[in-house]
Amino acid sequence: MGASDSSTGKSSYRADREGTDSGYDRIYEDQAALSAYEISLFVDEIEDLLCSGVSMPLTSKALVDREQCLDVVQVLRTNLPWEVLEAKRILSEQEEVVLRAEAEADEIRQLAEQQAVFILDRSQLVKTAEARAQELMEAAEREAAQLVHLAEQDARDLYQGLERELDLLLRDIKELVAARLKKLRD
Repeated sequence: MGASDSSTGKSSYRADREGTDSGYDRIYEDQAALSAYEISLFVDEIEDLLCSGVSMPLTSKALVDREQCLDVVQVLRTNLPWEVLEAKRILSEQEEVVLRAEAEADEIRQLAEQQAVFILDRSQLVKTAEARAQELMEAAEREAAQLVHLAEQDARDLYQGLERELDLLLRDIKELVAARLKKLRD
């Protein structure tokens, strides 16, 4: 479809519209979507309708045929390209996408915080276990040192006791030997 009818100088949409009540709908009801060129022609048509309206004196306002303007707008609306409709849908879902992304970010943040707390708790447990192990090692070393000291003391006491006994035994043996020698000499 051309931008204008060469014989009348009107746009082809206006030329097709004349003489019918719903010419725009009839022409485009079978089309899936308008091309960018066709959309620009409809915008031109709306501009023509606005410019051809009766001007109100001393104002920037004009009287236009509402039905014609609404017909053109309706055709535009029902025949918008898929990309425009998809963009409109995406824009309408933008807030939902942002909210979902924020919710996912919060979920990830909470998970990270939980993992950090878990790791910190685990780290605290490890530190506590290490401190407890160190305390137990020190206590065991002290106890071992004490046991060694006690064993050494017991060994000294036993040795000293044996030494006294041996001294007594040796003295008794010397006395016995001396007494027998004296008997043998007498």
